[in-house]
Amino acid sequence: MKKKFLAIVVLVAAMILTLTACGGSGGGGGDEQITLRYWHFEDAKTIELLAEAYMAAHPNIKVEVYAMSDMSQDLSAAAQAGTFPDAFQATDSDTALVNMYWLDISEYWNNDPETQNLMPTINEYGLGTYDTPARYAVPSMYMPSVMFVDRNVLKTLNIEMPPTDWTWDEMLQLVKDATRGEGKEKFYGLGYYNRLDSLYGIAACDPSERALKGEFGYNGKDFDLKYWAIGEQQFSDLKLAGYVAPLQSTPEMEEWLGDFDAWFGSTGQVAVASEGFWTYMNLWGNGDYQANTGTDWVPYVTPNVIDEKEHNVIGQIFPAGVSTATQHPAEAYDLLKFMTFGVDGWNARMDIYEDETITNDAGVPLKNSNMPVPVTLDEGVWNRYKALFPQDEEHKPYFDDLFASITRFVPYGWQGIAGYWTFCDQYFNKIGIHDLVDTGKAQAADYVEEANRQANYYHADAMIKYFGPSGYNVLSEADLAEYQAYVDAFTQ
Repeated sequence: MKKKFLAIVVLVAAMILTLTACGGSGGGGGDEQITLRYWHFEDAKTIELLAEAYMAAHPNIKVEVYAMSDMSQDLSAAAQAGTFPDAFQATDSDTALVNMYWLDISEYWNNDPETQNLMPTINEYGLGTYDTPARYAVPSMYMPSVMFVDRNVLKTLNIEMPPTDWTWDEMLQLVKDATRGEGKEKFYGLGYYNRLDSLYGIAACDPSERALKGEFGYNGKDFDLKYWAIGEQQFSDLKLAGYVAPLQSTPEMEEWLGDFDAWFGSTGQVAVASEGFWTYMNLWGNGDYQANTGTDWVPYVTPNVIDEKEHNVIGQIFPAGVSTATQHPAEAYDLLKFMTFGVDGWNARMDIYEDETITNDAGVPLKNSNMPVPVTLDEGVWNRYKALFPQDEEHKPYFDDLFASITRFVPYGWQGIAGYWTFCDQYFNKIGIHDLVDTGKAQAADYVEEANRQANYYHADAMIKYFGPSGYNVLSEADLAEYQAYVDAFTQ
């Protein structure tokens, strides 16, 4: 979609938004028969059933859903074909913002009472506003990063279970204490999907020192990667010292267990796992998986680094917004809300998840097919949600403590910070930072100064392009001057 064309679409959509806000038909759409397209990355069967529930409550609205495979390609093709969705989820923010695919939904959000009963960082940090006066996205498909502990491994090693409000240092000590043995009989302290660097950076920042609101020490204007560097180095040091289990499909895994395709999470020989919450729902909480593998994984919140019981936790949050191409912005917002954070939508989800006879094409109950975590704080929704997890006295406390500890989420950078992905692609990924540090060829701290300079440039450049005069044009002259200073300092 060309920028000029999109600017026209934005103008038309804004006019519709104004007319609707001044006395339009509201979320139900009145008697007008309309069709709304909703595109997503969730379990297809779940979204189909949610669409049916929405249409039952809104008989004048037909909802067409589509599961995307590649956001950029799918949306570009839809723009060319004139089949652009009315609302959609995104795997990253930059694609939607640079193309001006998202409409400013501030008026709907600000006048919606349900938006005031969401997890606190959403409004406190302005998640979805991208540090502008406007709102382009709402949080959807929340999957917190979670540390898991295998109770059976600790029992075998005669190690006590750590407290659920553990500290970062306690976690590192457990990883070291649980690494024992040699060859195929070796126990590792840590297995991972998520590296520790991003987790540490979010949990380590003292609010009195730096008001963190994003990954890499981002405070809403610039970055301080010294927090990332500590976590990066700690993780790499653990790997170099032999505390971290090999990854799946690597020579190291074949050397350990004689099985190239083995996965640490099913071995019963790893004590702590750094994973996304989806791993429990998809595997460890699915049927007899744990009994068959001899594991007993229970969840722990990412431990705190500073001495605070309530601290920020990083997680996957798919930003979702109303399209600038929609002809029905009020109705599209109402549908978006139902599919993402709304109480009605979440109660409809609970009807689906509670019925284990409803399965996806693979025969898996939908609660075990990428079920996200609610971002609403509605007590009724949460009572139903928590009841989906183990209720026995040995396991229930672990889940209760986890759910009480993950309300202050911070999205990964590419989902919450303009220009973040370009920075990673053009700098960190290009120099292969993880391999350099993991192999002992470099120290993470040596890259902090240059990484700050690069991150600040790519972020500032994106803010000007996305939200300056050639984009959404919502930044003040002072903001533009501040971002331009970062660009000038980098290019001079």
